[in-house]
Amino acid sequence: MLQISFPTIKQCIYATLCRYYSQSKNDLSLLRNIGILAHIDAGKTTTTERMLYYSGIIRSMGEVHDGNTVTDYMDQERDRGITITSAAVTLPWKNHKINLIDTPGHIDFTMQVEQTLNILDGAVIVLDSSAGVEAQTITVWRQADRYAIPRIVYANKMDRPDASLPLCIDLLKSKFGITPLQLQIPVKDNSGRLLGLIDVITKTLLTWHGASGQKIVSSTIEENTKTWETMLRVREKLIGDIIDIDETIAHLFLNSNDGIDSIKTDELMASLRRISVTQKGVPLICGSSYKNIGVQSLMDCIVNFLPSPNERITLDIFKVFGSSMSARAFKVVNEKQKGPITFLRMYSGKLEKSQKLYNATQKKSENIGRVMIPYADDYKEVENAQAGAIIAVTGLKNTICGDFLTSSGNALKSALNKLAISNKLTQDESIQKLGVDLHVPDPVFFCSIEPPSQSYQLALENALKQLQREDPSLKVQYDEETGQTILAGMGELHLEIIGERIKTEYKIDIDLSRPQISYKEGILTTAKESHKLDLKIGSTFHSAYVIMSLLEAEPNKKLISLDNSPDNASNTSAIHLNKLNVITSSAKAALTHGPKLGCPVNNVRFILHWLELGKGTSDTVLSSAVNQCVHKLLKSAGTKLLEPIMSVEVVTDEQNSSVVLSDFGRRRGSIQDIIIRSNNRVISAHVPLAELLGYSKDLRTITSGAASFSMEFYAYQEVSSKDEAQVVKNVTGFYPC
Repeated sequence: MLQISFPTIKQCIYATLCRYYSQSKNDLSLLRNIGILAHIDAGKTTTTERMLYYSGIIRSMGEVHDGNTVTDYMDQERDRGITITSAAVTLPWKNHKINLIDTPGHIDFTMQVEQTLNILDGAVIVLDSSAGVEAQTITVWRQADRYAIPRIVYANKMDRPDASLPLCIDLLKSKFGITPLQLQIPVKDNSGRLLGLIDVITKTLLTWHGASGQKIVSSTIEENTKTWETMLRVREKLIGDIIDIDETIAHLFLNSNDGIDSIKTDELMASLRRISVTQKGVPLICGSSYKNIGVQSLMDCIVNFLPSPNERITLDIFKVFGSSMSARAFKVVNEKQKGPITFLRMYSGKLEKSQKLYNATQKKSENIGRVMIPYADDYKEVENAQAGAIIAVTGLKNTICGDFLTSSGNALKSALNKLAISNKLTQDESIQKLGVDLHVPDPVFFCSIEPPSQSYQLALENALKQLQREDPSLKVQYDEETGQTILAGMGELHLEIIGERIKTEYKIDIDLSRPQISYKEGILTTAKESHKLDLKIGSTFHSAYVIMSLLEAEPNKKLISLDNSPDNASNTSAIHLNKLNVITSSAKAALTHGPKLGCPVNNVRFILHWLELGKGTSDTVLSSAVNQCVHKLLKSAGTKLLEPIMSVEVVTDEQNSSVVLSDFGRRRGSIQDIIIRSNNRVISAHVPLAELLGYSKDLRTITSGAASFSMEFYAYQEVSSKDEAQVVKNVTGFYPC
């Protein structure tokens, strides 16, 4: 029987040093940049807190319900017990360094997850083992797929009486079409108490002891017992799945007379790493973070199965920079003392404090101040940072999330040339290939925001600018007709949190209106129009004549396409790029107010057939002509109202399921699926967002608190003719004539 106890005093000292400083040798193979992703309340923050404790970074573990965890440091997070903003921490584990980012699980803050995934090398998907794959789990999985991020799955809350690892496995297969590779088996006593975990690879039983689960006892399993037979059955299934996926193990198996017994532990571990890094399968482990069981095994899996920066094939593109620095900005926070702090993922080269950088996205040069290692809301200054690091820097005044940074304009030019030659790309294609297209979801709620007096207007504008740099999903615009500032966000909670932060962090006692639904308009048919604008400004005569068509948007088609037909090609091919940019921006501006209800027009594109400009015609006149032509097109085509539809998932007991179904019917909901999960019913439906205002309170009332729900944006759909009058009344305050 082997007993392991940690952290020791020596480990604590070593961990504290590693908390702030890079390893003396910049060995990328010992670095892991990972994120923790999950549905709300699956246990991400609790798991992160345990990882910090077992690595020696903190001396005592905080709890979400006590509001004292490291990564939930904002007042709003601690008051509500939820994660609102992603937090980065650095921790050591078994000679490796893990840069870990804890992300929000609430759909209103999904942009924080999107920004984080942009720069990760691996991810841990945390499941509530009593619920399996939930609505937000599907969302974060799809986001991870978008960035091709290798991942492992951690089935948490295995101590619960309704926990089911087979449920998690079945849902992972059915929802994602993956092969979960089960590495552990939970062991419970007759009362259902979680005793420990069986390690299927090493054929050992692991149990956790001590006040905080800091002691692990590894013991052999007695042969010819029920536990032994269960372990052998799961192990045989695991190795069979590995043989189907990994050619190396398949070759060993086929060339051996001993069957699966011939495959050694280290060979299985190496195979699991290959499978995970190449995303051909997903290792699955389990535990209970709150009960301090299984977290150290999770950290072992992060080191053993998730890739280092130099194993990420998608990062090979940045090798064109050679020794020059390249990095991506993925998070911005504003601090009173330090000013804006920008979080960077280093891809190549070396970054030193006070270094000058070139923002390739904005084509501007900026100087950084300090280089720091982040630790949630705390930072430690270092002299420099190497490739692969996740760091925070001060001094960048214009950089926003998603911007690409290099050491100089010449370094960018050289890298683009290498990329173009090696991949046979144009300059524009090379720029696009280097940049990651950050997916910013459309806001579905909006409200007006007013300062307490005119004297606070400038301070409010500055606060909103800073908040927008932090959160690209927050949209701010000024309504010239009403003179109001409009905030648009991902949900009621999103806007509520923004309001609270302005009051507490910026000390502005703002007034927020009641959240309203963000409707859109779509075209009924295609249209073709021409418009001529003649103006005399001073002694100069300005003239612009455009012919354009309006059509429905198509994948991979730009907003403005040029007519290359034989009759028009000679005209459109002569249009200067600067003029085309003016036309594009003017068309975008015109689409912000549709003719039916003044809502943004969605899912359209244009074809520019003809353009004539008088000599000396200003860009302002051209912009006005395009704007007026677009409005003519919209009136000719006609528009329909579109409303946001949400995908809603309600978990309730059998007794209240009929009540929930009836309530969905009253809310214009469309039932998609009903799944039996243990003693509960999981009801999935598509429901108009307009019918879900205050739904959390209503659901608690009709089910006596016996149900929970989650929702995410599904699509924009046309409002029926019978419901359109009510929508107009909700938006304008009057029924249409």
